[in-house]
Parts: sequence; structure tokens; C-alpha cells
Amino acid sequence: MAKTIFDFDKNMQQQGGGDRPLVWRNAKENCFARYGSDALFEEGWHRLTAAQRARIRAFNDGEAWCAEHSSGILLKFETDSADIRVRVKLDGKFNMTNMTEIGQCGLDLYVYDGRVGGYALHEVARYDLEASYYEVPLSHFVHAPREMRRYILNLPLYIAVEKLEIGLEEGAAVRPVRHTCPARIAVYGTSIVHGCSASRPGLAPTNILSRRLDAEVYNFGFSGSAMMEPEVGDIIGAHAPDALIVDTEPNAGVDERLRDNAAPFLDAFFARTEAPVVLFSRVPFALDLYDGYRARMADYYRAFLRGLAAKYRRRGHLVTFADGFKLFKGNFTEYTCDGIHPDDVGMFALADAYERELRRLGRLKKS
Repeated sequence: MAKTIFDFDKNMQQQGGGDRPLVWRNAKENCFARYGSDALFEEGWHRLTAAQRARIRAFNDGEAWCAEHSSGILLKFETDSADIRVRVKLDGKFNMTNMTEIGQCGLDLYVYDGRVGGYALHEVARYDLEASYYEVPLSHFVHAPREMRRYILNLPLYIAVEKLEIGLEEGAAVRPVRHTCPARIAVYGTSIVHGCSASRPGLAPTNILSRRLDAEVYNFGFSGSAMMEPEVGDIIGAHAPDALIVDTEPNAGVDERLRDNAAPFLDAFFARTEAPVVLFSRVPFALDLYDGYRARMADYYRAFLRGLAAKYRRRGHLVTFADGFKLFKGNFTEYTCDGIHPDDVGMFALADAYERELRRLGRLKKS
């Protein structure tokens, strides 16, 4: 049998776990606080309800399909269980070329640690590439003193989760942990918002933002399919977010759809709520260096979005513009995995920009 890296580097293997009896809990039990979706009363871990997905599927099957992915959905809880395990059933297998297995199909677990001033990465789910079901240990506290610890569990970015169970030791206490900031932020965008190419779920831009703000952030990143249809504006507005970030140019700005759809999208959103909106132009791509047409389109849509924001402000809506070309400093190609999708450094730069614009709006007060 051919050797693999696991024969020589044990650090590549899943670590942790003990041999104590566990009680398996459905992750939808109320002892876990669930954030990032208003559709979790239904089966699965989808970002939109079945009715909302059916409505969208009539004109954009890609958006409806992507809404089944669990990107941005997370659990917050505290427990004194020294052993924490997960059982995960996916609707498919790892199959992407510009994502890691952990990013597309895995989970990561954070634990609150005052030494880092917040939540620290604790473990990630490593499993068989060919599997659509896995059970893995995530805790390294089996030999530590038993005490209550606070956790965040981030769900997979680019696949639908059909079932999620959490195994805790018999007799362990477990309670939900609530966000301290009551703001609910929605981010509508493309594969970049969706989380491609973050190396693990916690490094998707909306998950970074949620940890920083200690607030609920809805990830409406619909890879390749975010075209700003008015029906989507209505659905997002129905979520009644306290602010909306729109970062759809990489999809809708490839032709006339951004120009044609942006105003009807905003009108539908504002028919539901008067929450402020930030319109982001896209980040620079490596292709901009040698594709003159693409570069000219980026220039056009930066001006278009800036003008659109001004138009809606004159109408009395709080709409601002943010220039995505300013996010990456120096050699911008080094912020991406493949010339388009941000790597982890790029994801932090994106989250920085989102946070900066939200703070300018004054929508992030603690409860």
C-alpha cells in the first residue's frame, strides 16, 4: 500500500477525544444558541426557507441551490464537558478545487480564552475525503480540569448539512450563549461572501465579522448567482436586518444585470425596512492586470454604484458606497487563492472593510 503523509506526520491526523460515555444531542435543541439563519425551524441547516427557495428557483436556480448551504450558520453554547464530538451528515462529498476539505465540508470549533481577548480556534473537523457522513472529536480538554467553557461551532461553507449532532459527556451541563450586540447584519454577495476560498468555516468574512461584533450576521453569499433580483431584495428585507451590505458586483456586474437590477432590488428592500445599506464595489482581481474589458467594467460599476448611493440618499434612504478596490494594499494578487477569491488574509481585509462601514453607520451598540 502506498504511503501517505499520515504515516510520517501524526499532526495531520484528527487529535483529541476520550473514552468516556457520551450523550448525543440534536444541534437544534435549545441548549445550543443558533445564529445565521431564520430557516432552522425546518429540516436541515439552510439559509432560506423552502418557500423562499422555491420562489427564487423560478428565476434563479443557482441562488436557491446555494441557499441550501450552511455558510455563516453557527452555534454558541457553554458546557463543562471535557469531550466534545460531532456527527455530521452532508448532502454530498468534497468536490471543489479552490477550497480546502475543511472549508467546504468541515466545521471548526472556537473556545473563549481571555489570553487572546476573545474566541480562539480550538480544533477543526478532519475526515475521509470520500465520506458524506463523519464523526470526529473536537475537544482537547479531556485531560484538563472540568469547568464551564464557552464555544462557537461554525458549520460548513459550501455544502448542505442534513443532520448535525453534538456528543457531550454524560451528566455534562450545556447552555446557550447569546450575542452581546443585538444588531442583526445581512451581507448579500457572491462566492466571496459565500466563503470561497477560506481555509475553514470560521474564516469566512461573515463569521469573522460575527466574532468581532458578537452579533448575528446573515450570510447571503450565493456563489456565481447573486444577481440582485427584486424578489431577493424583498426576502432579505423581510429578515428585518439592522443593516445590509451588498457586495454583488463580481456576479451581477459581468453584464447589464447590476445596472438593471440594482434599483428594483433596493426598492423591494426598502419596501420592507428602512435599514441602512452599504453598496460595495468589487475587490481587484488578477485578471484586471491583463483583461482590459474587465478593468473598464470595474471602473464603470464603481462610478455607477457611487451614483446609485447618492441617488437613494437624495430620496431619504441611508445608502452609502464603499470602494472595494481599496481593500487590498500593494500587490493585491497576493490576497487571493486563485486570482479572484480571497485567501484567509483577503477574508480578514474584507471583514475589516465591512466592520469599518458598519461602525460608520452607528449600528453596533451593545445590549
